[in-house]
Amino acid sequence: MATPLIIDTDPGVDDAFAIALAARSPEVELKGLTTVFGNVGLDLTTANALRLLAHLGRTDVPVVKGSEGPGGAADVHGADGLGGQALTLPENPVPISGEDVVRFFADTITPDTVVAAIGPLTNIAAALEAGVEFPRLIVMGGGLGLGNMTARAEFNFWADAKAARTVIRKGNPVVVPLNLTQRCIADTEFLANVDPVLSNLTGTYRAYLAAHKDQNHSDREEGILIHDAVAVAEAIVPGTLKLETHGLDIDDEGALVEGKHQVEVAVETDWPALRSFMEQRLSV
Repeated sequence: MATPLIIDTDPGVDDAFAIALAARSPEVELKGLTTVFGNVGLDLTTANALRLLAHLGRTDVPVVKGSEGPGGAADVHGADGLGGQALTLPENPVPISGEDVVRFFADTITPDTVVAAIGPLTNIAAALEAGVEFPRLIVMGGGLGLGNMTARAEFNFWADAKAARTVIRKGNPVVVPLNLTQRCIADTEFLANVDPVLSNLTGTYRAYLAAHKDQNHSDREEGILIHDAVAVAEAIVPGTLKLETHGLDIDDEGALVEGKHQVEVAVETDWPALRSFMEQRLSV
């Protein structure tokens, strides 16, 4: 029986791969996309979610517009969030749901529902504060002594540090951090083997990564980092990622720090096997 899955997302190129992976996986029943500001502003992330579902033939999946905030990664994902290619995707004839995002979570989540949060955690924190319980919450974000916005803060947690703190303290999440996702690279061979419409979205992201190779990543293969798809893979096939428990908290800049809250953190995966799984699901 398929597991109900909701993806909280800010598309975003790697979000696009994550959404496609879920949409094409029979192990899960995609119950909805909830959108949040992040890679770009909320209007664009919501429009991108609708267009991606239309491309994937999944106009049955509702899109619920969530929380606004400052979109901050246009240099990485392009001004439209999808490498300047958003308008090459088809329009979705189904409008966004008019339901409030917290109400959608409350109405939709059942005891076997998984929620994968792959953007800033504003929607998730609001739901937790309203008393919504998440049976299994998988979060792409954070880094153990590692960041991509500051030396220690990762973008999703940095974008709304207060919300990230709420989720760490109240949400009992599985955290999928940069320490793992930065080792999962969709290289040029991977991109050649998957849906060319998805690959066509990656130009700005690839150019950004190529231009910002630092000393620690000078040997990294050309391609993109598919952070969000790694987290969603764990939602589709539990056990894909090896988990360890760490005592953590969130500081004021959104960095993971040592703390008293026991949090499951993904620390390892069989990347060749996961890569093969993704290529098979994302091909056309």
